[in-house]
Amino acid sequence: MELRHISLRAEHGAYDDTFFISFFDNSNFVSNFLSRKIRNYHVATDGTYNMICVSVTTGNDSCRLEPVNSLSVSIHFSIEEKNRYLKIKNETERFELYLSLLEKGYYIANTMRAIPIETLLTLHDEFRNNNYRNERLFKKKRIKEYGITVTLIHAMTSYDYQLKLFVHNSCEELIGEGCIYKTLPDELLFDKKVRNLAIREGKLIILDFLNHPQFECSLNDLSTGVINPICLDENTKKYMPNETNRDKFERLKWGTQER
Repeated sequence: MELRHISLRAEHGAYDDTFFISFFDNSNFVSNFLSRKIRNYHVATDGTYNMICVSVTTGNDSCRLEPVNSLSVSIHFSIEEKNRYLKIKNETERFELYLSLLEKGYYIANTMRAIPIETLLTLHDEFRNNNYRNERLFKKKRIKEYGITVTLIHAMTSYDYQLKLFVHNSCEELIGEGCIYKTLPDELLFDKKVRNLAIREGKLIILDFLNHPQFECSLNDLSTGVINPICLDENTKKYMPNETNRDKFERLKWGTQER
C-alpha cells in the first residue's frame, strides 16, 4: 500500500455547517496538489493506511487509524482561532495557515506511524515556489486542418475549479483563451467529468470517464480565437455557476483577496 491522499478539513459537528463546508472547499486545492504530487514518490506505507487526514477540531490533539485506510489526525483549533481565521484577508496568510496545520498534523501522525515528513515538506515548498498555484496539463493537441494548437489546463484554486483553454495559431501566437468548465473546487464535481478530448464533425469535444460528451466548441470559432463552449450535459450544468447555486461560490470568498 502506498501513500496516495493528503487531506485537510474541519471535523464534522465541531463547528457550524457553513464553516465545515467552506473550510474544506477553500483548502482543498492544497490537498489536491499534495495528493497528486506524493503519488509520484510511490511511498510505501506499513499497509494500514494510504491517506493522511488532518482535521481541525475544538477537541484535543489526537491520532488514530480509521477503517478506511486513513491515518487521521485531529488538531485543536478553538472557536476563537476559527473566528480569527475568518477575518484573514490576505491570501498568502490563509494558504500558509493551511500548510502549517498540515505540518503540525504530520508530526502528530509520525508518533503513531513513520511517515515521509521531509518529502511532504519538500512538496510544501514546491507549492509555495509555484506561487500557491495548482495547475496541470489536461490535453494538448495540434489540429492541422484549422491551423491551431489547443491546450487545456486543469486549474484549481481556493475558490473554484476551471478547465482552461488556450488556442495558438501556426506561428505559436496565442489567439484566444477562456474557460470551458467552472465549478466548485471539489474533485467529485470535475474528476470524472473531464477525462478525454475528441475532434468530431468540426468540434472540439470534452468527454467524461464513460466517454459521454460534456462540452463542445466550434473549431471554426477556435481558429479565429473565439471560445464559446456549450455544455451538453444537463446534470453537469447544475454544478456550474447559476442562480440556484451562486451562494455556494460566494461563500468561498472573503473580504478583499490580497497577496
